[in-house]
Amino acid sequence: MTTPEENKEIVRRYYEEAFNEERIGLLDELIAEDVVNHNPLSDETLSAEEARGFEGFRRHVEVAHEAFPDATVTITEMVAEGDTVAVRFVFEGTHEGRFGGIEPTGNRVSGTNMGLFRIEDGKIAERWLESDNLELLEQLGVARPSA
Repeated sequence: MTTPEENKEIVRRYYEEAFNEERIGLLDELIAEDVVNHNPLSDETLSAEEARGFEGFRRHVEVAHEAFPDATVTITEMVAEGDTVAVRFVFEGTHEGRFGGIEPTGNRVSGTNMGLFRIEDGKIAERWLESDNLELLEQLGVARPSA
């Protein structure tokens, strides 16, 4: 059983080391084999079932970097209790690859997101993510800004 502080460190390492530094091999250490990524922003070729499990989670990370090669996540806040970690972060990147059916726009995007992680046996077992997808679509130029 890990402590809340250890759980925060697992999530921090996922974002700052595995995601930002594209150390995909580190996912073996941080992500459970049967992880459930409840709402991945993944490429449209993955069904909801294919996005589950370790390989789906790995593919989700790869797709993000294919679409936004300079993608970075900056953690702004983390809170942990028991086996759960809540994180608020800023995602930034330049849209240079196909993403969610949208051809590359070259637009720079930045948005605040919130994630909830459940840690089991020292690994991320579940992830929920809330993003302002309308803001993202507006920044990509495929949706009109609301008045």
